Order: sequence, then C-alpha cells, then structure tokens
Amino acid sequence: MVKPSVAKRLRPPAEPLSDAATVETIVCGNCGQRFAIRTGPDFQNAELIKKQAAWVADQLVWDHIQERKHHGTIELPNL
Repeated sequence: MVKPSVAKRLRPPAEPLSDAATVETIVCGNCGQRFAIRTGPDFQNAELIKKQAAWVADQLVWDHIQERKHHGTIELPNL
C-alpha cells in the first residue's frame, strides 16, 4: 500500500519521525506555524516536493483568508 505524502504541523518538542522522512519545512507567513513535508524514501522527487511546498504555502494563506485554523495534517496532491 502506497502512503500519500503529508505535511504535518511541527510542535515543540519535535515529534519523532515514523517511517517517513522530512524533506521540506514550510513556515506560515501569517502565524509562524511550521509544517514538514514527509514522504517515503521511494517518493522523494525534488521537483514534486517544490510544487507540494508551494501548494501547502497557498493552503496556509487560504486558511487565514477563510479565518479557520490550520489542520494538523494535510494530505498532499500528486501534482
């Protein structure tokens, strides 16, 4: 079974990594919350991760526009 890539909110102290590796960290420009893109080692594609990071950043901005809280975990699309 293929696990989807996710962006997971980071909270201090840092959460231990499970079977996935953190490959990119995104910081919300409005509130400073940090999200880590985690993906399995078989799915680490630099171009895809850049697109997913930009997508997450857009979602974080949209959350503030809609005046809603950020989700703890965001499933990433396969852009």
